[in-house]
Amino acid sequence: MSTSHSDSLRCFVAIEIPQTIQILLKPVQTHLQSEIRKASWTKSGNFHLTLKFLGDVHSEAVDAIREAVQNVATAQKPFSIVFGGIGAFPTRNRPRVLWVGVKHGAENVTHLAKTVNRELKPLGFAIDDRFHPHLTLGRLRTPMNLQPLKSFLHKYETIDGAALNVSEITVMQSRLHPNGAIYTPLNVCHFSA
Repeated sequence: MSTSHSDSLRCFVAIEIPQTIQILLKPVQTHLQSEIRKASWTKSGNFHLTLKFLGDVHSEAVDAIREAVQNVATAQKPFSIVFGGIGAFPTRNRPRVLWVGVKHGAENVTHLAKTVNRELKPLGFAIDDRFHPHLTLGRLRTPMNLQPLKSFLHKYETIDGAALNVSEITVMQSRLHPNGAIYTPLNVCHFSA
């Protein structure tokens, strides 16, 4: 489901990351910046765990998307996750994206993403089977082999305090801007108690 009309919104479904955890990720990025020069880094405040990227959707479809995501949330019980471990897409040998992973609770996040995918399929969105729960730290402009930094990256297998109780998911709008994307919540969908 995509459109090129001016009445479309670029959207995704995500778990929002509280400021307390966003602050913990800044020193990780700063440390990585000292070793990796050619990269664009996620701005503090813009970290989120994407469950499903929707792309450009017609503004009239947003209500149906909100309803579908709310249906998922209503049937979902809260769960906890812990962030830790630095990885890269596609590989550490030729990375394009650096990320911090979900150390504990990844299976809950993956199940939630699959449920969101299934609920949105009748609205014309393809199911994405390549889901890997992560927070994007930065995007490399030039691939470099990270294997020599293995011991450096190992330092972040655990990030103290990076635990989150997930009790809601959000339908977000993303507006691309020269200074970085601007994210606006369109609907916050709370889990069942």
